[in-house]
Amino acid sequence: MKQALRCAGFAAAVLLLSAAARAGDRDEATGATGVTLYEVSERVTFDEVEGVVVRNATSPLQGFAALGTPLCPSQLLISVPKIDSCTVIATGTDSVSTQTGLGPVSGTFDVVINAPGNSSVHVPDLPVISGTFSGTVDLSLAVLHRVPLGSIEGVFTITQRVDPATGTLVALSQPVILPFRGTFRMPFQLGAHGRFERSRRDHAAFYLADDLRRIIPVKAFERSTGFPDVRLEASFGP
Repeated sequence: MKQALRCAGFAAAVLLLSAAARAGDRDEATGATGVTLYEVSERVTFDEVEGVVVRNATSPLQGFAALGTPLCPSQLLISVPKIDSCTVIATGTDSVSTQTGLGPVSGTFDVVINAPGNSSVHVPDLPVISGTFSGTVDLSLAVLHRVPLGSIEGVFTITQRVDPATGTLVALSQPVILPFRGTFRMPFQLGAHGRFERSRRDHAAFYLADDLRRIIPVKAFERSTGFPDVRLEASFGP
């Protein structure tokens, strides 16, 4: 993470990232210590393993890493002093027991910029950092008590970084391992007597704060084609 990307040709491509990462509301969601990802969609199946029903889910994710954190190193954006965050895309798969709410999770991720030739409003799509992640999810509050919160603990592993001389990804001789912990916030709507209900596309939606009392309104950018997204807030560190 300590290598600066100084190639002038690549710096020109990095400049295209600025238009995709300045939105104030969006950047607030990254927090100060890590990455915030949103579940854009989800494909779910159920299996029975040794008498226990397991929920298998695969989701494309998109979100933002705070500047100065491992997935958005300041050196990468040295030519863009006004940048506030990096765009991160990922695909994750988990298998969670419907009895305990626990299970493994794994996937791949890319830190992306807007590729040369794209318009300034095009979704960022050119990877400059790539890798994998794995860990354990704990959705016991949601599964057992219908509280719309969950947690995750694991590692991001950076396996590739862009070569400033060629603009292509190259494998790192020494992968960078980043332990992280995170919180899932599942959107809901408030029903009668303030009860949590499954959020619907045409209703106001909320996330639950860590104190289990305060509610956080889902913002416009936290919806995919109108549906409120599950939000994952991850912080790096042991």
